[in-house]
Order: sequence, then C-alpha cells, then structure tokens
Amino acid sequence: MQASLTGHKKEIEEKIMSISGENFYRCYQCGECSSGCPAGFEMDILPNQINANLQIGEFEKVLQSKTIWICVACFECGTRCPHNIDIARINEALRQIKIRKNMDLFNIWDVANTGEFPTVALVASFRKFTA
Repeated sequence: MQASLTGHKKEIEEKIMSISGENFYRCYQCGECSSGCPAGFEMDILPNQINANLQIGEFEKVLQSKTIWICVACFECGTRCPHNIDIARINEALRQIKIRKNMDLFNIWDVANTGEFPTVALVASFRKFTA
C-alpha cells in the first residue's frame, strides 16, 4: 500500500512539473511571492505555502485549497521570486489536475502542432503561457 501511495505522489509531482514547466523544489520559502500577492488576503494557503506543501507531498491539501482558484495569474509572484519560480503556472497546472482528475493529462506544447486539438484551447493556452 505504501509503495502504491508513493508512486501516486511521484506521478502527481511529475505532472505538476511537466505541465507547469516549474520546479517547486527550488523554492526556499523567502516569502517574497506571498508578500506581493494582490489576492493573498483571500487565500487559505499563501503562494509560498503552496510550494512548501508540494515539497512535503501534501498534494491533496493543495488541490483542495481555494488558493488555486483565487490566483488571478497576475505573475507578481514570479517577478518577485529570486529563483524565478512562476507560481501562477504551478497554480494553473494544479487547476488542470483538479479539473481533469480522472482524465489522461497532456502537455499543451506536445500537441500544439498535431492539428488534433481545438483551436480555441490552443489560443487560450498560448495567451496564458507566452509573453
């Protein structure tokens, strides 16, 4: 049972990193992201605490939080982070995982040129993830 749970946690960890393109283990909890977050006062888990919970494997706690839905993706956290960790992208990955919990996840960049993806979804993703 424990090996199965460990494998499941590793799978979620890899999905978060693959979808977001971010490594939450690089966060050392300076709190700069949380201090600049305009929506932080509404969050039940602050942005730096999202990373802390992910680092210790508390994936369900993060997926059940209202924080991932309150994040407005203003990218203030990423601009303040000394390690350039884009927590908005991590939150987006967490939202995708939550929404598609029982579906097969994919990385938008892997399917962008296949022609097998709705155009509106591609446009929305490119607007969100490109500068």
